[in-house]
This record gives sequence, C-alpha cells and structure tokens, in this order.
Amino acid sequence: MRRGWEVEYADGTTIKESQKDWKKIPKEDMVRLTLHYDGRQWDLHNKIAYVQKKRASMVPWVESSFQVESRSVGYYDVIDGKNVKIWYTVNEMTGFMKMEVEDL
Repeated sequence: MRRGWEVEYADGTTIKESQKDWKKIPKEDMVRLTLHYDGRQWDLHNKIAYVQKKRASMVPWVESSFQVESRSVGYYDVIDGKNVKIWYTVNEMTGFMKMEVEDL
C-alpha cells in the first residue's frame, strides 16, 4: 500500500516522497501537504510553512533491519498568541493517528 507524504504546488504540480527527499524540494508556493497511509490520507491546506519528519530504527550494522516507525506532517501556527507547531503522526505498525501541539 501507499505510504508517505505528497506536496502540491500552486501551479498544480505534485512531488511524492518516493520521488525526492524533503530537503531537496522547493518550499515556496506549497498549497497542500498530504500524509498517505494504506488508503487513508490526511491533508493540510494553505498553511504558511509545512514540516515533515520520520522516526526510524535499525539494528547497528544491519541495513536490512531499517524500518520507519512513524511519519509526521505538520505546520506552524499561532494559538492564543503563542507560536506552535501542529503535528499529525501516524504509527507505521498500528496505523494509529495522533495530533500534537508543540510549543516553540
């Protein structure tokens, strides 16, 4: 099944996680960031700045043991006058989604 992030730009073009590393994609003019997980998706639209991260593990010196444990997408916002980062995280083993607000 399909897993990972997808970005859409103002001109309609999209880039998927499987196509490019997050650090190498343009961050300007993003209009949507989507997190896909086995047929489900979570869309973030028209935010000022988007972020993503993955949590993974690996047995030392055993490359084949590498596995992604969770994927997160988020954005920056202001809540009650405080700068925050809003995260949506899906657990890769269970499919459980959680939302967190991180104070900056």
